[in-house]
Parts: sequence; C-alpha cells; structure tokens
Amino acid sequence: MVLVVATHTINRNDRNALAAIAIETKENLQVETFTAILDKGYHNGSQIQQCTDINITTIVACPELVNTNETGTTKAYMVSEFIYEKQGNTYTCPQGETLTTKGTWHSKKDGDKIHFRFQQYRTPKCKTRPIKNLCTAQKGGRVIQRSEYADAVEANNKRYKENPELYRTRQEINEHIFGTIKRQWGYNHTNLTGLVKVGGEHALIMLVYNIKRSINILGVSDLIAKFKNFKHPYLKDCLFCIFSLYYKPKQAFLFSTQKLAA
Repeated sequence: MVLVVATHTINRNDRNALAAIAIETKENLQVETFTAILDKGYHNGSQIQQCTDINITTIVACPELVNTNETGTTKAYMVSEFIYEKQGNTYTCPQGETLTTKGTWHSKKDGDKIHFRFQQYRTPKCKTRPIKNLCTAQKGGRVIQRSEYADAVEANNKRYKENPELYRTRQEINEHIFGTIKRQWGYNHTNLTGLVKVGGEHALIMLVYNIKRSINILGVSDLIAKFKNFKHPYLKDCLFCIFSLYYKPKQAFLFSTQKLAA
C-alpha cells in the first residue's frame, strides 16, 4: 500500500530539505524509526546527521565524485581512494603514507553563517613523492578535509551501495505518484502564488491522491466507514466533506481533470 504521509513545498533546492520532511514523516507515522530513501539531490552531511541523531535511517544516493577543492588530482588519487582510520584519526593515501591532523576544527562559512566544521590532514612526505603531480598541484602537498558529519555520510553511502534493489524501489514508488498527478490528472503547475498558498494547494492534491488510492485498496464502503469512525477533532468532518463532494451512490468514483483544476 502506497500513500503520501507528509508533503512540503519549498522555494530552495533539495539539499536542505531532507531533515524537515523526514522528521514530519516520523511524527505522522508515530514510529521510533524508519528508512528514508532519496535521490542524490538530497545528499547533505548536515541533513543526514540530523536524521541519524533522531534514529532515522537514510539511504541517499551518492553524488558523483569531485576533486574536493584540489587542483591537478587524477582519478586514482581522489579523496575516496584515501582510507580513513577512525581509531587513530588518520588517513592513508594510495601510496601508503599516513596523513595526520593537528585536531584543529576549521569552519566553512557563507558570510557569518557556518555551514560545517572540518579537520585537515596532511603529510610532509607528500612534497617529495615522485607521483605528487598525479595527486595535487599544490606546492605544500595534498590536504584532505574531513567534515564533522563524515561518519554519518559514510554510513549512509555504505547503505546506498549495499542496497541497490531497495534504492530502486524509490523510483518505482515515488515517480509513479508524480507521474499520475502530472500526466493523468494534468496537474503540472499551481494555480496559486506564494509559498503558503502553493503548499496548501499541493497538500490538497496529495489528499485527493490518498483518497483515490484508499478507494482502490479498501473500497468505497469501507473507506466511508473509516471516515465516520475517525477520532481526530476536526479532520474527520473535513475529509468526509471532501469525499462526499465527489462521491454519489451507485456511481463510479472519478476525478476528472476539470474537477482537479476547479
């Protein structure tokens, strides 16, 4: 059974949207934990850490590797090829050399706002290595930065790589919902403006989707009975009115494109 349990409308990119929707989902489901599966647009260390802190398991797709602010780095010396040793808080490079840190925390800032903190790792032997030009073009040698969220991100990335079939279910489930709403119902734009109004409009569309799915799962009679027995102080009347608006006895339950746009 697939139903929408939480929905957010935002005016920024997805990188900062994971924790809020995951927390709301956990509260709506009233569960101690669940697994959130998301595409790489949601891959953000701070957001993954927030989910980890409240016992939400994430499987967020890993973005493509980048040079991590280094110049002249070849594929064989990308940061993913350096092995982190947690016990000693060191990195081992592909040449077997150990990169250490002084333990100082540096901050990645945007103006006065701190995005995250990180430690830096380096080795003096880097300067004399004959393959240095394959690793970095910096005169002082290669520097590895490790974020304060690295443990949570690495655990997430490991789950993603170990669960390809589970991750694939995200596409099968999530994309089907939006395909139905956009292509079958024609809801490919909003009629209102402003974040609050658009959020309300989108939430109503998702409510309609849930009602239609519930009819397919339970049938009309059972769904009406559940509405009547719903104990919430105000949602019961609201849901029953929405359902009654479109349902008439002895007629098929149908949402047309015109009704959705009304």
